[in-house]
Amino acid sequence: MLPLSERLIMFIVKQLYDLQLLDWDIQDREQSIAEVRARLADDSKRIAAKQRVDRIAARLTELGTPRRQHEGAIQQIESRRANIDKRIFSGMVTNARELEAFEEEKANLQRQHSDEEDPLLEILVEVEELQDVDIEAKRTFEAINSARESEIIELQASEQALSQELPALYEQRNDMAADYPPVALATYDLVRKRRGGQAVALVERGACQGCRLTLPTNELQKVRTTQDMVQCSSCTRILVIA
Repeated sequence: MLPLSERLIMFIVKQLYDLQLLDWDIQDREQSIAEVRARLADDSKRIAAKQRVDRIAARLTELGTPRRQHEGAIQQIESRRANIDKRIFSGMVTNARELEAFEEEKANLQRQHSDEEDPLLEILVEVEELQDVDIEAKRTFEAINSARESEIIELQASEQALSQELPALYEQRNDMAADYPPVALATYDLVRKRRGGQAVALVERGACQGCRLTLPTNELQKVRTTQDMVQCSSCTRILVIA
Protein backbone atom coordinates (compact mmCIF):
# COMPACT_ATOMS: atom_id res chain seq x y z
CA MET A 1 0.00 0.00 0.00
CA LEU A 2 1.22 3.50 -0.81
CA PRO A 3 2.28 5.75 2.07
CA LEU A 4 -0.40 8.09 3.40
CA SER A 5 1.29 11.23 2.05
CA GLU A 6 1.56 9.71 -1.43
CA ARG A 7 -2.04 8.56 -1.37
CA LEU A 8 -3.03 12.09 -0.30
CA ILE A 9 -1.21 13.68 -3.25
CA MET A 10 -2.80 11.23 -5.68
CA PHE A 11 -6.18 11.95 -4.12
CA ILE A 12 -5.63 15.70 -4.53
CA VAL A 13 -4.61 15.27 -8.18
CA LYS A 14 -7.69 13.19 -8.93
CA GLN A 15 -9.81 15.77 -7.12
CA LEU A 16 -8.23 18.47 -9.28
CA TYR A 17 -9.44 16.50 -12.29
CA ASP A 18 -12.95 16.55 -10.80
CA LEU A 19 -12.55 20.30 -10.29
CA GLN A 20 -11.60 20.62 -13.94
CA LEU A 21 -14.75 18.76 -15.00
CA LEU A 22 -16.78 21.19 -12.91
CA ASP A 23 -14.91 24.16 -14.38
CA TRP A 24 -15.67 22.86 -17.87
CA ASP A 25 -19.33 22.57 -16.93
CA ILE A 26 -19.32 26.17 -15.68
CA GLN A 27 -17.40 27.32 -18.74
CA ASP A 28 -19.88 25.64 -21.08
CA ARG A 29 -22.80 27.37 -19.37
CA GLU A 30 -21.04 30.74 -19.37
CA GLN A 31 -20.26 30.31 -23.06
CA SER A 32 -23.86 29.35 -23.75
CA ILE A 33 -25.09 32.44 -21.90
CA ALA A 34 -22.65 34.62 -23.86
CA GLU A 35 -23.88 33.12 -27.13
CA VAL A 36 -27.52 33.61 -26.12
CA ARG A 37 -26.87 37.24 -25.17
CA ALA A 38 -25.02 37.82 -28.43
CA ARG A 39 -28.01 36.47 -30.35
CA LEU A 40 -30.35 38.64 -28.30
CA ALA A 41 -28.24 41.69 -29.12
CA ASP A 42 -27.99 40.86 -32.82
CA ASP A 43 -31.09 42.40 -34.39
CA SER A 44 -29.35 42.99 -37.71
CA LYS A 45 -31.74 40.96 -39.89
CA ARG A 46 -34.82 42.73 -38.57
CA ILE A 47 -33.13 46.13 -38.78
CA ALA A 48 -32.02 45.47 -42.36
CA ALA A 49 -35.53 44.40 -43.37
CA LYS A 50 -37.05 47.50 -41.74
CA GLN A 51 -34.49 49.76 -43.36
CA ARG A 52 -35.40 48.30 -46.75
CA VAL A 53 -39.08 49.09 -46.15
CA ASP A 54 -38.15 52.61 -45.04
CA ARG A 55 -35.95 53.19 -48.10
CA ILE A 56 -38.76 52.17 -50.44
CA ALA A 57 -41.24 54.40 -48.59
CA ALA A 58 -38.78 57.30 -48.74
CA ARG A 59 -38.30 56.83 -52.47
CA LEU A 60 -42.05 56.72 -53.07
CA THR A 61 -42.41 59.93 -51.08
CA GLU A 62 -39.53 61.47 -52.99
CA LEU A 63 -41.19 60.64 -56.32
CA GLY A 64 -44.45 62.20 -55.15
CA THR A 65 -43.26 65.80 -55.56
CA PRO A 66 -42.13 65.66 -59.23
CA ARG A 67 -45.13 63.48 -60.04
CA ARG A 68 -47.54 66.11 -58.74
CA GLN A 69 -45.60 68.83 -60.53
CA HIS A 70 -45.74 67.05 -63.88
CA GLU A 71 -49.40 66.10 -63.44
CA GLY A 72 -50.28 69.69 -62.52
CA ALA A 73 -48.40 71.05 -65.52
CA ILE A 74 -50.10 68.57 -67.87
CA GLN A 75 -53.49 69.47 -66.45
CA GLN A 76 -52.84 73.15 -67.13
CA ILE A 77 -51.61 72.40 -70.66
CA GLU A 78 -54.67 70.27 -71.44
CA SER A 79 -56.95 72.94 -70.01
CA ARG A 80 -55.30 75.61 -72.15
CA ARG A 81 -55.48 73.40 -75.25
CA ALA A 82 -59.15 72.65 -74.61
CA ASN A 83 -59.89 76.38 -74.39
CA ILE A 84 -58.13 76.98 -77.70
CA ASP A 85 -60.07 74.17 -79.40
CA LYS A 86 -63.29 75.53 -77.97
CA ARG A 87 -62.63 78.97 -79.43
CA ILE A 88 -61.56 77.56 -82.79
CA PHE A 89 -64.54 75.25 -83.16
CA SER A 90 -66.99 77.82 -81.87
CA GLY A 91 -66.57 79.84 -85.03
CA MET A 92 -65.52 82.88 -83.07
CA VAL A 93 -62.09 82.95 -84.73
CA THR A 94 -62.42 84.32 -88.24
CA ASN A 95 -59.10 86.05 -88.64
CA ALA A 96 -56.53 83.87 -90.42
CA ARG A 97 -53.63 85.38 -88.49
CA GLU A 98 -55.40 84.75 -85.18
CA LEU A 99 -56.17 81.19 -86.25
CA GLU A 100 -52.53 80.66 -87.19
CA ALA A 101 -51.46 81.99 -83.79
CA PHE A 102 -53.78 79.54 -82.05
CA GLU A 103 -52.46 76.64 -84.11
CA GLU A 104 -48.90 77.64 -83.27
CA GLU A 105 -49.79 77.85 -79.59
CA LYS A 106 -51.37 74.40 -79.79
CA ALA A 107 -48.16 73.05 -81.30
CA ASN A 108 -46.15 74.63 -78.48
CA LEU A 109 -48.54 73.17 -75.94
CA GLN A 110 -48.12 69.75 -77.53
CA ARG A 111 -44.35 70.01 -77.16
CA GLN A 112 -44.76 71.13 -73.57
CA HIS A 113 -47.14 68.24 -72.99
CA SER A 114 -44.52 65.78 -74.27
CA ASP A 115 -41.84 67.43 -72.14
CA GLU A 116 -44.00 66.85 -69.07
CA GLU A 117 -45.46 63.48 -70.06
CA ASP A 118 -42.20 61.63 -70.78
CA PRO A 119 -40.65 62.10 -67.31
CA LEU A 120 -44.07 61.53 -65.73
CA LEU A 121 -44.33 58.14 -67.44
CA GLU A 122 -40.87 57.23 -66.15
CA ILE A 123 -41.96 58.19 -62.65
CA LEU A 124 -45.19 56.20 -62.93
CA VAL A 125 -43.30 53.12 -64.11
CA GLU A 126 -40.87 53.40 -61.19
CA VAL A 127 -43.74 53.96 -58.74
CA GLU A 128 -45.55 50.88 -60.00
CA GLU A 129 -42.42 48.77 -59.67
CA LEU A 130 -41.71 50.17 -56.22
CA GLN A 131 -45.25 49.44 -55.06
CA ASP A 132 -44.78 45.78 -55.95
CA VAL A 133 -41.40 45.73 -54.22
CA ASP A 134 -42.92 47.54 -51.25
CA ILE A 135 -45.53 44.81 -50.79
CA GLU A 136 -42.85 42.12 -50.90
CA ALA A 137 -40.54 44.06 -48.55
CA LYS A 138 -43.31 44.55 -45.99
CA ARG A 139 -44.23 40.87 -46.09
CA THR A 140 -40.58 39.94 -45.62
CA PHE A 141 -40.24 42.32 -42.69
CA GLU A 142 -43.41 41.01 -41.06
CA ALA A 143 -42.15 37.43 -41.37
CA ILE A 144 -38.70 38.31 -40.00
CA ASN A 145 -40.21 40.40 -37.21
CA SER A 146 -42.60 37.63 -36.17
CA ALA A 147 -39.83 35.03 -36.18
CA ARG A 148 -37.56 37.37 -34.24
CA GLU A 149 -40.18 38.01 -31.55
CA SER A 150 -40.58 34.25 -31.06
CA GLU A 151 -36.81 33.79 -31.03
CA ILE A 152 -36.38 36.50 -28.38
CA ILE A 153 -38.89 34.77 -26.10
CA GLU A 154 -37.03 31.46 -26.48
CA LEU A 155 -33.61 33.06 -25.97
CA GLN A 156 -34.73 34.95 -22.87
CA ALA A 157 -36.09 31.73 -21.39
CA SER A 158 -32.83 29.95 -22.21
CA GLU A 159 -30.75 32.75 -20.68
CA GLN A 160 -32.83 32.70 -17.52
CA ALA A 161 -32.55 28.92 -17.15
CA LEU A 162 -28.78 28.94 -17.69
CA SER A 163 -28.27 31.89 -15.35
CA GLN A 164 -30.23 30.16 -12.60
CA GLU A 165 -27.91 27.14 -12.78
CA LEU A 166 -24.67 29.06 -12.35
CA PRO A 167 -24.89 30.22 -8.69
CA ALA A 168 -25.11 26.63 -7.43
CA LEU A 169 -22.17 25.63 -9.63
CA TYR A 170 -20.12 28.59 -8.41
CA GLU A 171 -20.86 27.60 -4.81
CA GLN A 172 -19.92 23.99 -5.51
CA ARG A 173 -16.70 25.17 -7.12
CA ASN A 174 -15.79 27.33 -4.12
CA ASP A 175 -16.48 24.44 -1.74
CA MET A 176 -14.27 22.09 -3.77
CA ALA A 177 -11.45 24.63 -4.12
CA ALA A 178 -11.43 25.25 -0.37
CA ASP A 179 -10.34 21.64 0.21
CA TYR A 180 -7.14 21.90 -1.86
CA PRO A 181 -3.72 23.06 -0.66
CA PRO A 182 -3.09 26.64 -1.87
CA VAL A 183 -0.01 25.62 -3.88
CA ALA A 184 -1.89 22.86 -5.73
CA LEU A 185 -4.81 25.17 -6.47
CA ALA A 186 -2.51 27.99 -7.61
CA THR A 187 -0.69 25.60 -9.96
CA TYR A 188 -4.00 24.33 -11.30
CA ASP A 189 -5.35 27.85 -11.93
CA LEU A 190 -2.12 28.98 -13.61
CA VAL A 191 -1.91 25.99 -15.97
CA ARG A 192 -5.61 26.20 -16.72
CA LYS A 193 -5.22 29.83 -17.74
CA ARG A 194 -2.22 29.09 -19.94
CA ARG A 195 -3.61 25.92 -21.53
CA GLY A 196 -7.01 26.95 -22.76
CA GLY A 197 -8.96 25.80 -19.74
CA GLN A 198 -7.37 22.35 -19.35
CA ALA A 199 -5.03 22.09 -16.39
CA VAL A 200 -5.25 18.35 -15.73
CA ALA A 201 -4.61 15.66 -18.33
CA LEU A 202 -5.24 11.96 -18.09
CA VAL A 203 -2.43 9.56 -18.84
CA GLU A 204 -3.57 6.77 -21.15
CA ARG A 205 -1.36 4.18 -22.84
CA GLY A 206 1.70 6.08 -21.68
CA ALA A 207 0.69 9.36 -23.32
CA CYS A 208 -0.50 12.71 -21.99
CA GLN A 209 -4.03 13.20 -23.30
CA GLY A 210 -3.58 16.97 -23.14
CA CYS A 211 -0.85 17.26 -25.78
CA ARG A 212 -1.13 13.66 -27.08
CA LEU A 213 2.62 13.12 -26.72
CA THR A 214 4.13 9.95 -25.27
CA LEU A 215 5.66 10.53 -21.86
CA PRO A 216 9.30 9.66 -21.23
CA THR A 217 9.67 6.44 -19.25
CA ASN A 218 11.05 8.16 -16.17
CA GLU A 219 8.25 10.74 -16.24
CA LEU A 220 5.60 8.06 -16.59
CA GLN A 221 7.14 6.13 -13.71
CA LYS A 222 7.17 9.30 -11.63
CA VAL A 223 3.45 9.84 -12.24
CA ARG A 224 2.74 6.31 -11.07
CA THR A 225 4.94 6.24 -8.00
CA THR A 226 5.88 9.70 -6.70
CA GLN A 227 4.13 11.59 -3.97
CA ASP A 228 4.70 14.84 -5.87
CA MET A 229 2.29 16.48 -8.29
CA VAL A 230 3.76 15.75 -11.73
CA GLN A 231 3.35 18.01 -14.74
CA CYS A 232 3.80 17.01 -18.37
CA SER A 233 7.23 18.08 -19.61
CA SER A 234 5.72 19.01 -22.98
CA CYS A 235 2.55 20.93 -22.11
CA THR A 236 2.94 21.47 -18.31
CA ARG A 237 -0.50 20.02 -17.58
CA ILE A 238 -0.93 18.18 -14.29
CA LEU A 239 -0.88 14.46 -14.96
CA VAL A 240 -3.23 11.90 -13.47
CA ILE A 241 -3.42 8.19 -14.20
CA ALA A 242 -6.70 7.32 -15.90
